[in-house]
Amino acid sequence: MADTNAGAAQGSNLPGAGYRSLVMVLLFLVYAFNFLDRQIISILAIPIKEDLGLTDEQLGLLGGIAFALLYSTLGVPIAWFADRFNRTWIMTAALTIWSGFTALSGFAQNFMQLFLARVGVGVGEAGGVAPAYTIIADYYPPSKRARALAIYSLGIPVGSAFGVIAGSQIAGGGISDALDWRSAFFIVGIAGIVLAPIFKLVVREPKRGQYDAPAVAAKVEAPQETVGVYPADRIRILSIAGAALLALPSLLSIFNTVVFGGTPVQSVGLLAVTAVVAAVCGWFGGQWIGRQSKGLPLALGLSVLMVLPGLVAWLVPALTGGAPVGTAAIAWLIGRAIAGALIGFFFATFREFMMLALRKPSFWLMIMGASASSMMGYGVFFWLPSFFARSFQLSLTETGWLFGGVLFVAGSLGIFLGGVMGDWMGKRKRSAFATVPAVAFLLCAPLYWAGVLSPSATMAVALLFIPTALGLAWLGPVLSAFQHLVPPHMRTSASSVFLLINNLLGIGGGVYVLGRLSTALQPTFGDGSLRISILIGASLYLVAAFFMFWAARYLARDWEGEGETVPVPEAEPPTEAEPN
Repeated sequence: MADTNAGAAQGSNLPGAGYRSLVMVLLFLVYAFNFLDRQIISILAIPIKEDLGLTDEQLGLLGGIAFALLYSTLGVPIAWFADRFNRTWIMTAALTIWSGFTALSGFAQNFMQLFLARVGVGVGEAGGVAPAYTIIADYYPPSKRARALAIYSLGIPVGSAFGVIAGSQIAGGGISDALDWRSAFFIVGIAGIVLAPIFKLVVREPKRGQYDAPAVAAKVEAPQETVGVYPADRIRILSIAGAALLALPSLLSIFNTVVFGGTPVQSVGLLAVTAVVAAVCGWFGGQWIGRQSKGLPLALGLSVLMVLPGLVAWLVPALTGGAPVGTAAIAWLIGRAIAGALIGFFFATFREFMMLALRKPSFWLMIMGASASSMMGYGVFFWLPSFFARSFQLSLTETGWLFGGVLFVAGSLGIFLGGVMGDWMGKRKRSAFATVPAVAFLLCAPLYWAGVLSPSATMAVALLFIPTALGLAWLGPVLSAFQHLVPPHMRTSASSVFLLINNLLGIGGGVYVLGRLSTALQPTFGDGSLRISILIGASLYLVAAFFMFWAARYLARDWEGEGETVPVPEAEPPTEAEPN
């Protein structure tokens, strides 16, 4: 009864359905531009490769690490501001910045210039997504959030499809012979800059937690600072995670040397020693995080621990008569030191959030499941246009229409139906927010294998339609679940941590790894190397399904405010009551 009265009391201050729909349209358009600007390079990779003389590995860097590096890492500090300041201003600035760098991409004359322009696009887009998730959570009640987030996520297939089709038409001469791939960057970049002020004028900052239960929403008014250290069980988790993550680069380098015949400066033996040193440093890093609450000592300590494995890897060859410590090695060591400092300040700043998140295994398991799927999803979205062109000898415009059509129709259906299924099944069982994506992922791998092995472009498109839809069905349920695993004042932080991991692995890892695999396999398979690379990558959907099924076991337990929602009033509030 108390909840009903609270809901009725709040009703006069809630946004009207008409205005809420207008906000959703604007958020959708901004997200569509987000993916248009990042996806357009997938279709333009074909003329860019010819014009600038690039390899598949370099294209993978442009589509992956160049974009993901700062896109992922800057999302965390931006989330700190978004949890405290006006989110619509942050999104407006982000849209302007990434659109400007998209336009600048058209001026690039070599790989490095284009790489830096794509880094700039990533810087801008870092502020465009996590704030939007929480704005939607504050405009829609819990029972409608999966659908609302699914509608917002339609920006992914719509923006991606439009980027592929528009890019192919502009660069392929479909509009004018005077236009090329550079013109495509100019046009879409300027269009985004025009949209930015319209978005700010229309979308108002909503009250945080206005649709959440009073007991939960009260935390919005007075978030408490957490002081002290983590409990012993969470320190152990941090130490294990630190050991695994710090050892990973050396282990991947060993894998690259043994499997692909890479030739690093370090021997396999030295890389193994470096991995052990890194694991030890990572373990002590977790201990240091758990026992130190002040930002500066935390940052300095983690910087030292991050640099030590790099010193072993680079100084030993230099001291034993091998390769000297060059500019690349120094840049690598400086990068590790900066990363250590940023991690330290993150744990000092987000201690309250991490204290809560480390108690919720479903949060991390869903992140790992989404990240595994994104490695294949982002990778295949980037490389499928090149696959169609190479395997079936299609022109740029033919490739654009085929792949763009699949993205638009199948992607939109998958995202929308996934959101509807998540809301419908989630009312009965919270675990459905993880099991719906898990089942979809389980079906993706064999269907991708069948599509990529098809003998004709027509059959490939028909078979790839279904896994394209299934591979995006997770967005509505999973993004909605993240909004319910933490209280309102932590939602942007939770979204940013998800985006940090998902995009570093998905965009940064998936696009590059598929390109690296293709380059390594080219001497054996020729133009068919990309086909084999995608076949191998599709197995990641099985890994994603495993993590989602695992997360489903904990989801109901980890849910915030179970059974406590603020009812939405039947009558629409008057227009003047909309939030300022």
